[in-house]
Amino acid sequence: MLLSLAIPLLACVTLTQNVVLTRVSLWGARPELLLLVVLMWSVVRGVDEGVLWAFLGGLMMELFSGGPLGAITLALVVASFLSGRVLRVDLGSPVAGVMLSTLLAVSSYHLVLLLVLAWTGYPVDWLDALFRVAWPSVLLNAVLAPFVYRLMRWLERRTRRERFTL
Repeated sequence: MLLSLAIPLLACVTLTQNVVLTRVSLWGARPELLLLVVLMWSVVRGVDEGVLWAFLGGLMMELFSGGPLGAITLALVVASFLSGRVLRVDLGSPVAGVMLSTLLAVSSYHLVLLLVLAWTGYPVDWLDALFRVAWPSVLLNAVLAPFVYRLMRWLERRTRRERFTL
């Protein structure tokens, strides 16, 4: 996909997540739209473009973050790599495969974030962070993943001839 299309799309997704979706919470779970977009793009378009999107989107998210510089970017790149390369699970049903891949990739995203926070000296209450923040978000995002997957499949079909170019 052309970067001239990817950058504005990722900027809109980042702004939507940080302005609108910060107010959305279901039992502590928050939808992570940028993460879902990056993961699903890795699934439909491949790990190369997915990791590039993760890097660009991560840099945009860092502008809104109060944490250590690069933590979100690293976590997005790891999750995108897993989603695009390792976790392309075929369970016969695209929805089941997408949901399982999302469960594992979003879990890795949160674990990487928590490890970076702990490593850089931020206090991390592991039980609270895992059970009250990470796991509810993992479950919510797994439920939302098939909807984002359909949107990314549509976008992939519309841009199929425009393989990655600068």
